[in-house]
Amino acid sequence: MLLGTLLTASTQVFAGPADDARARQLFREGDAAYAEARYDDALAAFEEAHRLSQRPRLLFNIGNALERLGKLREAAAALEKYLPHAKPSEKATLEKRIENLRKRAPEPEVELEDEAEPAPKPRADEQRAAAPQTPDEAARSGDATLGWVLLGVGGAAVATGTAFGIMALTARKDVDAACKHSSGQTLCDASAKGAVDRDRRYSLFADLGWGVGLAALGAGTYFMLTASSSEQARSARPLADVLVVPHGGAVRVRADF
Repeated sequence: MLLGTLLTASTQVFAGPADDARARQLFREGDAAYAEARYDDALAAFEEAHRLSQRPRLLFNIGNALERLGKLREAAAALEKYLPHAKPSEKATLEKRIENLRKRAPEPEVELEDEAEPAPKPRADEQRAAAPQTPDEAARSGDATLGWVLLGVGGAAVATGTAFGIMALTARKDVDAACKHSSGQTLCDASAKGAVDRDRRYSLFADLGWGVGLAALGAGTYFMLTASSSEQARSARPLADVLVVPHGGAVRVRADF
Protein backbone atom coordinates (compact mmCIF):
# COMPACT_ATOMS: atom_id res chain seq x y z
CA MET A 1 0.00 0.00 0.00
CA LEU A 2 2.82 2.38 0.87
CA LEU A 3 4.54 1.59 -2.39
CA GLY A 4 1.78 3.42 -4.22
CA THR A 5 2.61 6.59 -2.36
CA LEU A 6 6.23 6.58 -3.55
CA LEU A 7 7.27 8.97 -6.23
CA THR A 8 7.85 7.36 -9.59
CA ALA A 9 10.84 7.99 -11.81
CA SER A 10 8.65 9.94 -14.21
CA THR A 11 7.69 12.50 -11.54
CA GLN A 12 9.32 15.82 -12.27
CA VAL A 13 11.09 16.43 -8.94
CA PHE A 14 14.58 17.28 -10.10
CA ALA A 15 15.58 20.32 -12.07
CA GLY A 16 18.32 22.86 -12.13
CA PRO A 17 21.29 21.79 -9.90
CA ALA A 18 24.45 20.35 -11.38
CA ASP A 19 23.94 17.21 -9.25
CA ASP A 20 20.44 16.77 -10.53
CA ALA A 21 21.34 13.87 -12.79
CA ARG A 22 23.02 11.97 -9.94
CA ALA A 23 20.13 12.68 -7.60
CA ARG A 24 17.65 11.45 -10.19
CA GLN A 25 19.64 8.21 -10.62
CA LEU A 26 19.74 7.67 -6.86
CA PHE A 27 16.02 8.19 -6.64
CA ARG A 28 15.46 5.48 -9.28
CA GLU A 29 17.77 3.11 -7.40
CA GLY A 30 15.97 3.80 -4.16
CA ASP A 31 12.59 3.29 -5.78
CA ALA A 32 13.70 -0.12 -7.11
CA ALA A 33 15.21 -1.16 -3.79
CA TYR A 34 12.03 -0.20 -1.95
CA ALA A 35 9.92 -2.29 -4.36
CA GLU A 36 12.19 -5.28 -3.66
CA ALA A 37 11.92 -4.76 0.11
CA ARG A 38 15.59 -3.76 0.39
CA TYR A 39 14.70 -0.91 2.70
CA ASP A 40 18.24 -0.23 3.95
CA ASP A 41 19.44 0.31 0.37
CA ALA A 42 16.35 2.40 -0.43
CA LEU A 43 16.90 4.61 2.61
CA ALA A 44 20.56 5.18 1.74
CA ALA A 45 19.69 6.11 -1.85
CA PHE A 46 16.85 8.47 -0.85
CA GLU A 47 18.99 10.22 1.77
CA GLU A 48 21.86 10.77 -0.67
CA ALA A 49 19.44 12.05 -3.32
CA HIS A 50 18.00 14.50 -0.77
CA ARG A 51 21.47 15.66 0.20
CA LEU A 52 22.31 16.43 -3.44
CA SER A 53 19.03 18.01 -4.49
CA GLN A 54 17.43 19.23 -1.24
CA ARG A 55 14.04 18.34 -2.69
CA PRO A 56 11.52 18.27 0.20
CA ARG A 57 9.45 15.57 -1.47
CA LEU A 58 12.28 13.07 -0.88
CA LEU A 59 11.64 13.40 2.87
CA PHE A 60 8.37 11.58 2.26
CA ASN A 61 10.25 8.65 0.68
CA ILE A 62 12.79 8.67 3.52
CA GLY A 63 9.95 8.49 6.06
CA ASN A 64 8.42 5.50 4.25
CA ALA A 65 11.74 3.60 4.24
CA LEU A 66 12.35 4.37 7.92
CA GLU A 67 8.88 3.11 8.82
CA ARG A 68 9.49 -0.17 6.99
CA LEU A 69 12.76 -0.55 8.91
CA GLY A 70 10.89 -0.17 12.20
CA LYS A 71 12.47 3.20 12.98
CA LEU A 72 9.15 4.80 13.79
CA ARG A 73 10.43 7.79 15.73
CA GLU A 74 12.86 8.73 12.92
CA ALA A 75 10.10 8.18 10.33
CA ALA A 76 7.81 10.60 12.18
CA ALA A 77 10.63 13.17 12.29
CA ALA A 78 11.23 12.90 8.51
CA LEU A 79 7.54 13.25 7.73
CA GLU A 80 7.26 16.23 10.07
CA LYS A 81 10.03 17.98 8.12
CA TYR A 82 8.10 17.27 4.93
CA LEU A 83 4.76 18.48 6.36
CA PRO A 84 5.25 22.24 5.60
CA HIS A 85 5.88 21.35 1.94
CA ALA A 86 2.92 18.97 1.57
CA LYS A 87 -0.18 19.85 -0.43
CA PRO A 88 -3.06 21.22 1.64
CA SER A 89 -5.11 18.13 0.83
CA GLU A 90 -2.35 15.88 2.24
CA LYS A 91 -1.70 17.66 5.52
CA ALA A 92 -4.55 16.30 7.64
CA THR A 93 -3.76 12.68 6.71
CA LEU A 94 -0.03 13.28 7.14
CA GLU A 95 -0.48 14.80 10.59
CA LYS A 96 -2.54 11.79 11.69
CA ARG A 97 0.12 9.44 10.34
CA ILE A 98 2.87 11.26 12.23
CA GLU A 99 0.82 11.05 15.44
CA ASN A 100 0.24 7.31 15.00
CA LEU A 101 3.93 6.67 14.30
CA ARG A 102 4.88 8.37 17.54
CA LYS A 103 2.29 6.40 19.49
CA ARG A 104 3.64 3.14 18.07
CA ALA A 105 7.28 4.09 18.63
CA PRO A 106 8.91 2.34 21.60
CA GLU A 107 10.33 4.45 24.39
CA PRO A 108 13.93 5.42 23.70
CA GLU A 109 16.46 3.30 25.50
CA VAL A 110 18.41 5.03 28.21
CA GLU A 111 22.10 4.23 28.24
CA LEU A 112 23.21 3.37 31.71
CA GLU A 113 26.57 4.59 32.86
CA ASP A 114 29.09 2.08 34.01
CA GLU A 115 28.10 0.89 37.41
CA ALA A 116 30.29 2.31 40.09
CA GLU A 117 32.26 -0.07 42.18
CA PRO A 118 30.23 -1.16 45.19
CA ALA A 119 31.13 0.61 48.38
CA PRO A 120 33.11 -1.53 50.81
CA LYS A 121 30.92 -3.36 53.26
CA PRO A 122 31.02 -1.65 56.63
CA ARG A 123 32.61 -3.53 59.49
CA ALA A 124 30.45 -4.99 62.21
CA ASP A 125 31.35 -2.23 64.65
CA GLU A 126 30.52 0.43 62.05
CA GLN A 127 27.16 -1.25 61.37
CA ARG A 128 26.39 -1.17 65.06
CA ALA A 129 27.37 2.49 65.24
CA ALA A 130 25.23 3.39 62.24
CA ALA A 131 22.19 1.37 63.30
CA PRO A 132 19.45 3.42 64.99
CA GLN A 133 19.09 2.80 68.68
CA THR A 134 16.07 0.91 69.95
CA PRO A 135 14.11 2.50 72.82
CA ASP A 136 15.72 0.02 75.23
CA GLU A 137 19.23 0.83 73.97
CA ALA A 138 18.51 4.56 74.21
CA ALA A 139 17.34 4.12 77.79
CA ARG A 140 20.52 2.23 78.71
CA SER A 141 22.64 4.92 77.05
CA GLY A 142 20.81 7.58 79.03
CA ASP A 143 21.34 5.60 82.25
CA ALA A 144 25.08 5.42 81.59
CA THR A 145 25.32 9.16 80.90
CA LEU A 146 23.35 9.98 84.05
CA GLY A 147 25.56 7.57 85.99
CA TRP A 148 28.73 9.34 84.91
CA VAL A 149 27.24 12.73 85.81
CA LEU A 150 26.20 11.53 89.26
CA LEU A 151 29.61 9.99 89.89
CA GLY A 152 31.26 13.29 89.01
CA VAL A 153 28.92 15.26 91.24
CA GLY A 154 29.35 12.76 94.05
CA GLY A 155 33.12 12.87 93.83
CA ALA A 156 33.13 16.66 93.95
CA ALA A 157 30.75 16.72 96.93
CA VAL A 158 32.83 14.17 98.86
CA ALA A 159 35.98 16.19 98.15
CA THR A 160 34.24 19.34 99.41
CA GLY A 161 33.01 17.53 102.52
CA THR A 162 36.50 16.24 103.19
CA ALA A 163 37.94 19.75 102.94
CA PHE A 164 35.39 21.09 105.42
CA GLY A 165 36.06 18.11 107.68
CA ILE A 166 39.74 18.98 107.79
CA MET A 167 38.88 22.60 108.56
CA ALA A 168 36.53 21.41 111.34
CA LEU A 169 39.32 19.33 112.88
CA THR A 170 41.63 22.35 112.83
CA ALA A 171 38.96 24.45 114.55
CA ARG A 172 38.49 21.67 117.11
CA LYS A 173 42.19 21.76 117.93
CA ASP A 174 41.89 25.50 118.49
CA VAL A 175 39.00 24.83 120.86
CA ASP A 176 41.06 22.29 122.80
CA ALA A 177 43.94 24.73 123.02
CA ALA A 178 41.68 27.46 124.42
CA CYS A 179 39.93 25.23 126.95
CA LYS A 180 41.09 23.53 130.13
CA HIS A 181 39.66 20.35 131.61
CA SER A 182 39.66 20.13 135.38
CA SER A 183 37.66 17.98 137.81
CA GLY A 184 35.33 16.82 135.06
CA GLN A 185 34.62 20.35 133.89
CA THR A 186 35.71 22.18 130.76
CA LEU A 187 36.60 25.82 131.16
CA CYS A 188 37.09 27.93 128.02
CA ASP A 189 38.10 31.54 127.72
CA ALA A 190 36.46 34.05 125.40
CA SER A 191 38.91 33.32 122.58
CA ALA A 192 37.48 29.79 122.24
CA LYS A 193 34.04 31.03 121.11
CA GLY A 194 35.16 31.74 117.55
CA ALA A 195 36.82 28.34 117.28
CA VAL A 196 33.66 26.61 118.56
CA ASP A 197 31.52 28.41 115.95
CA ARG A 198 33.94 27.42 113.17
CA ASP A 199 33.92 23.82 114.39
CA ARG A 200 30.13 23.63 114.27
CA ARG A 201 29.85 25.39 110.91
CA TYR A 202 32.58 23.38 109.21
CA SER A 203 31.28 20.14 110.70
CA LEU A 204 27.81 20.87 109.28
CA PHE A 205 29.23 21.59 105.80
CA ALA A 206 31.35 18.44 106.00
CA ASP A 207 28.30 16.35 106.91
CA LEU A 208 26.28 17.82 104.05
CA GLY A 209 29.11 17.33 101.55
CA TRP A 210 29.62 13.73 102.57
CA GLY A 211 25.89 13.02 102.61
CA VAL A 212 25.21 14.47 99.17
CA GLY A 213 28.43 13.02 97.75
CA LEU A 214 27.76 9.50 98.99
CA ALA A 215 24.17 9.66 97.75
CA ALA A 216 25.30 10.79 94.29
CA LEU A 217 28.03 8.14 94.17
CA GLY A 218 25.55 5.45 95.14
CA ALA A 219 22.99 6.55 92.55
CA GLY A 220 25.66 6.94 89.87
CA THR A 221 26.97 3.46 90.59
CA TYR A 222 23.47 2.08 90.29
CA PHE A 223 22.84 3.72 86.91
CA MET A 224 26.20 2.52 85.60
CA LEU A 225 25.43 -1.04 86.66
CA THR A 226 21.91 -1.01 85.22
CA ALA A 227 23.18 0.36 81.91
CA SER A 228 25.35 -2.72 81.37
CA SER A 229 23.14 -5.32 83.01
CA SER A 230 20.59 -7.58 81.33
CA GLU A 231 16.89 -6.81 81.17
CA GLN A 232 16.21 -9.30 83.94
CA ALA A 233 18.75 -7.70 86.25
CA ARG A 234 17.35 -4.26 85.45
CA SER A 235 13.83 -5.30 86.47
CA ALA A 236 14.75 -4.64 90.13
CA ARG A 237 14.01 -1.14 91.37
CA PRO A 238 16.74 -0.08 93.84
CA LEU A 239 15.95 2.71 96.21
CA ALA A 240 18.67 4.83 97.80
CA ASP A 241 18.23 6.42 101.23
CA VAL A 242 20.54 9.16 102.45
CA LEU A 243 21.21 9.41 106.16
CA VAL A 244 23.01 12.53 107.43
CA VAL A 245 24.19 12.52 111.03
CA PRO A 246 26.47 14.91 112.94
CA HIS A 247 30.13 14.46 111.92
CA GLY A 248 29.37 11.96 109.17
CA GLY A 249 27.04 10.66 106.48
CA ALA A 250 25.83 7.33 105.19
CA VAL A 251 24.09 5.96 102.10
CA ARG A 252 21.77 2.98 102.36
CA VAL A 253 20.73 1.14 99.17
CA ARG A 254 17.89 -1.35 99.18
CA ALA A 255 15.97 -3.05 96.40
CA ASP A 256 12.31 -4.02 96.00
CA PHE A 257 11.26 -6.76 93.57
